[in-house]
Amino acid sequence: MAIYTVTDDVLNSEQAQGYFERAHPRALMGLRATLEILGIPVPTYAIRRKPGRTPAKDVMDAIRADMPAQFSTALAPRKPNASPDRVAAATVPNLYNETFTG
Repeated sequence: MAIYTVTDDVLNSEQAQGYFERAHPRALMGLRATLEILGIPVPTYAIRRKPGRTPAKDVMDAIRADMPAQFSTALAPRKPNASPDRVAAATVPNLYNETFTG
């Protein structure tokens, strides 16, 4: 089998980073797989995230510790329904009402 010399300058460039960040996630998976198979170091933009909990849960736990009272999500009670007399009094007369109901 032939031996090839490869420079990783292109992989570590900003253009490659921009391309792989905008590309479909499968393209980035293919890059990682290819580099891992060939034994080439993976660029920082292509490194997989660490498995397990994300720091966001720790942040939310810290916020809850500072603000133990939960905000209410209950809706305010609705106003009682208006009576038909009030609805009729509030309606503005229009041509339809004058012609057909009056």
